[in-house]
Amino acid sequence: MPVKTFNDFDRWSHLGLDGKLFMVNADGTPFITYRNGVPCYEANMYMLHQLEASRSRRGKGGSLRTYANQIIHLVKFIERQPNIEHFSQLTDSTFRLFVQGLQIERDKFGERVRQNNHVIEIAHRCLNFLIFVQDFHDLHNFIGIDKKNAIRVKVKKYSIAIEGRRKKKEGETVSHSCVPTKDAVKRKLPVSEDDALKVWQFVQNQPNRDKRLRDIALYQCMEQLGGRITELHLITLDDVKKAIQSGNNPYITLTTLKRRDDKLSRSIPIPKTLIRDINQYIKVRKRVLKKLKVNDHGYLFISLTTGRPFQPGSWTVYLNSWKKALGIKGEMHPHLYRHAFITNKLKEIILHHKGITSADKFREHLLHTEKFKMQLQQWTGHTQLYSLDTYINLVFSDLNGYAKTYNAVALKDSVTIVKRQIASFKKQLKEKEITMTEGLLMIESILETFESDIDDALSCN
Repeated sequence: MPVKTFNDFDRWSHLGLDGKLFMVNADGTPFITYRNGVPCYEANMYMLHQLEASRSRRGKGGSLRTYANQIIHLVKFIERQPNIEHFSQLTDSTFRLFVQGLQIERDKFGERVRQNNHVIEIAHRCLNFLIFVQDFHDLHNFIGIDKKNAIRVKVKKYSIAIEGRRKKKEGETVSHSCVPTKDAVKRKLPVSEDDALKVWQFVQNQPNRDKRLRDIALYQCMEQLGGRITELHLITLDDVKKAIQSGNNPYITLTTLKRRDDKLSRSIPIPKTLIRDINQYIKVRKRVLKKLKVNDHGYLFISLTTGRPFQPGSWTVYLNSWKKALGIKGEMHPHLYRHAFITNKLKEIILHHKGITSADKFREHLLHTEKFKMQLQQWTGHTQLYSLDTYINLVFSDLNGYAKTYNAVALKDSVTIVKRQIASFKKQLKEKEITMTEGLLMIESILETFESDIDDALSCN
């Protein structure tokens, strides 16, 4: 494979004055090769450069993988050109040819492989990479804004409004005349209830019990927490223990990605029924690690074959395979569940308010209701409220009391999980995976947690 990922990988940082070699953890660093397996020297040096830069801005391994999967297109392009052996031989015309190739590529059904926005991301990343190549090899007149450069780029200035700041954030981006214009903005529609139900039934009917219990817990977290898929995979056993210890109003703390401020985490209230599903899976997790003789790394979700932390990309692969098996049309990826979570939370709250009959009035309400505004940002992890505009446009109506509505929402979530737990229990009993005694204990546990969630909801009414 042209892009591999290093695991359990340390690399040297520098040689100290005492003669000792200092090592740094470099897990998750992509390693890029040509098709014949020969390493692409410049691309790998660029990855190390980005790794160092990411440490200073709290970057994640997911960004490095994204960068690698973007510049690999340019690496493959160079291999296909009979008269080009090095990146430094690229010109305006050959870079234009590269970008046009990204645009016209089709799949076996004749559909475009990537839309303009995706092409723009790849082109801009490759330009950034070529600037690195110029600096790394100390090249002259290779890439720049002057006519004398082989690749002539243009620098665009931009400014972004940051909530809570008077001044806009200003910056520059390097582009090229061949880079296409952006696609029309698409609405972030959530996963449909019908498609979600099909996937859920698929998950709970998997024949492998260990995989079923793991995927049930992961699916429930994806649906009930509304986190980005990488945020869900960063959940640890300690996070679950804290949720159990948080008392009558349990919550799970998620690491918040895509933030430039100091808010590194957020707390999401959860029904006790979800904790029960997670505990069922934790028993499987403990047995698998013991069987594989793998040291416990602390991450909640693991691969059942290796014991390593379950990779975010694997869940996308699963959903795509299930989509194909179930004959689901349209998009189906983990982030749609995040859209559904945010949309449903807004809908269930807004419908209980009075006097708000439009999206504009609801936004005005947010501006004057600091507690409600902060709660929305806590749930979703968004830095700016305008990020919620798409969801607000989908769901505005009446409103009536924050605490009552909030607990009604939590109770509805609990009912959904209990229904799923009962269905799972019936399946295990039917297939004799559990004894009648174990089944009675499961029912008792389900009812106890559900009763507790009901009490919590009623106590605030």
